[in-house]
Amino acid sequence: MNNLKYYRKLNNYKQKDIAKYLKITQPNYSNIENNKVKLNFEYAKMLSRLYKVNISNLINSDENAINITKEDFKTIIQIKEIIINLERKYLK
Repeated sequence: MNNLKYYRKLNNYKQKDIAKYLKITQPNYSNIENNKVKLNFEYAKMLSRLYKVNISNLINSDENAINITKEDFKTIIQIKEIIINLERKYLK
């Protein structure tokens, strides 16, 4: 599942508008929106800019999902490295 239709309607676009923006046909965009064809990364980046949302918001329709930014992800990795170093130091 994805949120492409949700964001398209939220911004008052028609499928043909988005297809034109992506430089593809409306039937091709319809297939992407309806999960018959996977959304590629380039189109995801373009749509995230158009709708001003993270890519994860476009592709994840799970209400319980946690959406994080790239900066948040980098912070999580740094914290993980700190924890690993602490474990090495104190759990020998």
